[in-house]
Amino acid sequence: MDILNETPFPASPIFWEDVQGQAKLTVVVKATIGIKDAQPLTAEKQVPIFTADEHYDEDPLKSVRFETDMVPFKPRADVVLVGKAYSPGAKPVKRLDVSLRVGRVQKTIRVFGERKWRFANRLKLIPSVSPPMPFVRMDLTYENAFGGIDSAGAAYCRENIHGKGIIGKKKTQSIKGKQLPNLEDPHNLIKSWKSHPRPVCFGFYPRGAMPRLRYAGTYDDNYRETREPELPEDFSYEIFNGAHPEMQIVGYLRGDEPVELMNLCEEPVLRFNLPGIRPKLIISKWSMDPDEWIEKNPAEDLEAAIEKIPKKEQLLEPQLDTLVLIPDEGILYEVFRGVCPLRNLESMEVAQISITQ
Repeated sequence: MDILNETPFPASPIFWEDVQGQAKLTVVVKATIGIKDAQPLTAEKQVPIFTADEHYDEDPLKSVRFETDMVPFKPRADVVLVGKAYSPGAKPVKRLDVSLRVGRVQKTIRVFGERKWRFANRLKLIPSVSPPMPFVRMDLTYENAFGGIDSAGAAYCRENIHGKGIIGKKKTQSIKGKQLPNLEDPHNLIKSWKSHPRPVCFGFYPRGAMPRLRYAGTYDDNYRETREPELPEDFSYEIFNGAHPEMQIVGYLRGDEPVELMNLCEEPVLRFNLPGIRPKLIISKWSMDPDEWIEKNPAEDLEAAIEKIPKKEQLLEPQLDTLVLIPDEGILYEVFRGVCPLRNLESMEVAQISITQ
């Protein structure tokens, strides 16, 4: 199989079988765009296709900075931002709203400086929150969102094990000095130690967290006895959507949507439109397995014989299903995915993948 890529964008094929056992080919194309001066242009240096998750500080115990691009299908589009909150003019603030809008999807997060739960004195039975500490920049990661583990209170956050602020029981060991999250939903702020808000962030949502984890399916004794190693019957491709549930787009992205970032880079407001690119994918398939053709049409020159095998072309319509903004680096990347059915995974069916603009 040849890959003829006439674009500057890296590309990779994925051969796979769906839940019903249908063989398929997915072609992944990743385009990196520069967004400096609010003029999106093809970046000279392209971000490579990630073949595995990349964690913050290369620490597998920390949240994921970039998820793998090598997934076969996404039922919706992901909108992700990897970066920080910036106070306007680099002046210290105690709280700040940051906002991201892409087309019809918009999300605002309230960012607080460091805070802790405290008891004002020994007689106080209800804990209070310390005033936020001033900050200029704040990492927008799930470590700074609500969640975490409360060992003393025998509790953990199913939606975000990486975070902070969860309290299982009203006891001094669980509450006193415990950090609150820096990132909150302005429409669902923490009101008491019993608050359990949904974690909010613009980054990749943890794959092992609820509600995302439920889409992996059921791996019980019945599965092991009747279906393993195939995917469970209740497996859902929604597991591959990595954006926060509120930052997923039904119907995918057109690629020319307006984008607005507020307090997410050194400029207080950054506006631009996505560049509107869409690669063209053509799959060329042999009408007969090359081994069978050569057996029926023996020739001394194998390359010439293979060239004579009849082929048919199939035009794929790639979907823009992933948008990742990295304002600190002045870039974004878009991931396009085109899917076509195959007879099976054993035969040599695909002769060439052609990628053009």
